[in-house]
Amino acid sequence: MTAAPTIRSELGPTLKLAVPIMLGMLGYGLMFVVDVAMAGHLGETALAASALASNLNYIPYVFGIGVVGAIAVYQSQDNGAGVGESAPAILRHGMVLAVAISAVAAIGSHAAADFIPLLGSSAAVSAEAREFFILMSWAMVPGLAFHALRGHRDSQHQPWVSLAWLSAGILANIFFNWLWMFGHWGFPALGLAGAGWATLVARLVMLIGLWFTPGRGEVRWADGLQLAVFQRLLKTGWPAGLHSLSEVGIFAIVPVMAGWINATAQAAHQVAISTASAAFMLPLGLGIAAGIRVGEAYGAKDPRKVQAIGLGALVMGGFIMAIYGLGMILLRPVLMATYGVAGTETAALASTLLIFAAVWAPFDGVQVVAAYLLRSVNRAAWASWSVFIVYWLFCLPLALALAFPVGFRVFGLPVGYFGLGAVGIWISLATGLVLVSLAMAWKFRQAAQTGVDDA
Repeated sequence: MTAAPTIRSELGPTLKLAVPIMLGMLGYGLMFVVDVAMAGHLGETALAASALASNLNYIPYVFGIGVVGAIAVYQSQDNGAGVGESAPAILRHGMVLAVAISAVAAIGSHAAADFIPLLGSSAAVSAEAREFFILMSWAMVPGLAFHALRGHRDSQHQPWVSLAWLSAGILANIFFNWLWMFGHWGFPALGLAGAGWATLVARLVMLIGLWFTPGRGEVRWADGLQLAVFQRLLKTGWPAGLHSLSEVGIFAIVPVMAGWINATAQAAHQVAISTASAAFMLPLGLGIAAGIRVGEAYGAKDPRKVQAIGLGALVMGGFIMAIYGLGMILLRPVLMATYGVAGTETAALASTLLIFAAVWAPFDGVQVVAAYLLRSVNRAAWASWSVFIVYWLFCLPLALALAFPVGFRVFGLPVGYFGLGAVGIWISLATGLVLVSLAMAWKFRQAAQTGVDDA
């Protein structure tokens, strides 16, 4: 007789799958850091341009990553239901969907590059950012296709293969940056544009390598494409992409709001948010792995296993980020020195903001994991709407009310009341993360108890 699944018994298998995925997500984030870090050796203009272009490029890219995440969701559900013969169709349609979305995003981004000067940066920064942004836009095509293929490989419990090619891509990115940014081995020094070409080529290396590594399975292009399969992928992928946009959007607006207060508030916010988000990829990788295993249990119509895997992952995600939050508090003097602001007003304010970051850290870990769990039990739309309502209809007005004094106006409308400055913004963010995490964790538990029969 098979023992009933428990949180403890399911943690080990989840972590076995999660560790290489977590490392892979950390590595993928490192590729952006590498470009910015190496751009710093080209001067302040190139550094500012790389940050501007990378942040703009990240918005459509993160939407696409959310959409193609549906590949792992449905493959894991079918694996659990014993419908392994669907793998070629899911992979085939997923790759087409990834290329279609990224191509549309690349064309739109390329066209939007001419509007970069309207964002308020200097003419020199805008000019250098434009070419890099265009190259990064087209790099979305192999990048998103790699994410689609990686999700399929991970759902087949092959995460180390994906990690190996991701590591190769990071090394290729560093090498081609060195080659083309600075003009080594007889190549012209392309500056920041060289980093764009390096990212494009590195992502092609990752995609081609992962595609041809044995174990991918059949694709069966001759079977053609069916609307029903695309509809199934988009049922989860579309709201997941919008979910990602809601999160990215609110955290993109917040630094603008901090800039309305003063330069110190904006600088302190940047220091604190950079620190707070550094470990984000850990619960993200855990969520992807837990989502795959929950999808398998959901497809097998095993509600007790769905709950054991999911609740264990939620606890682990919260625990990981709670430890990180404690570290942020204890290491605040070291962090301020690392950022080069020790002893300044910026350091004093950033140290205060990091307390709020430490409070929200475990809830952030829970909400990241819960988002993937909800997608795996076909509740992606619910998660997307909850994030939109909390962040945009509650947190944003609350941040305006708390941060700015009475009489402060946005677009001519009075919005301020308390005048707490950057602290008010962070109180709002912490409140929103707590509400979102509790709501999504509750919804997952409810869906796990009542929704398995829908699989």
